[in-house]
Amino acid sequence: MTVAVISDDVIRSTTLDIIIDELELDAEPAEVDPDADLIDVYGADSLGLIQVLARVNKELSIRVPRELAVDLRTVDLLVQQIIRIRDAKDGDQ
Repeated sequence: MTVAVISDDVIRSTTLDIIIDELELDAEPAEVDPDADLIDVYGADSLGLIQVLARVNKELSIRVPRELAVDLRTVDLLVQQIIRIRDAKDGDQ
């Protein structure tokens, strides 16, 4: 059985939606700076980052380790990590 690979665009849009929802941002996805620090600019705390990762894990079926939360402080860093995990997972099949 072949499992459909989640596209980069779906990863990016889903991750943005999760960040906006979990951090309770009053913004549209296009208004979120992908390079802005989620803690310094958007007011996330460590619990907020863990909640973002938990939703990413659930909604994208990709496990991002909690210990990486501190290092994944921008949308782009998080999306890049998810894509790396997806690609490594696909290579294992």
